[in-house]
Amino acid sequence: MTIYVDDSRLSWRGRSWCHLVADSVAELHAFAAQLGLRQEWFQYRTMYPHYDVTVSVQRRALALGAQVGDKKTIVACAKRLRIELSSQEFRAGALAGFPRRAFACDGVNSVDQPLQQSLFGT
Repeated sequence: MTIYVDDSRLSWRGRSWCHLVADSVAELHAFAAQLGLRQEWFQYRTMYPHYDVTVSVQRRALALGAQVGDKKTIVACAKRLRIELSSQEFRAGALAGFPRRAFACDGVNSVDQPLQQSLFGT
């Protein structure tokens, strides 16, 4: 299990925030629970799935074994999470008789510019 936290320190509502991602959705939720984060805080309807964490939570995450991820690592991990969630939605929809949703993913290993811009504002 690998958990990553970036060092972006984006300012919002008077605090500095970072992003928490993992190799899988289950791992991410389990680690977030260890940090005391509520699952409803999971940002899954954004361009990339993640938890927003304050710098103090980032420090706790690092103390619990998370690794600092660079932009490329964070974006690649977020893309894998997005693909996993898309697959879960497809399976849930297929079981419920709903039509398949289309999801455009150009490969986990490439860093797409819109996703990188959304994540880091670059």
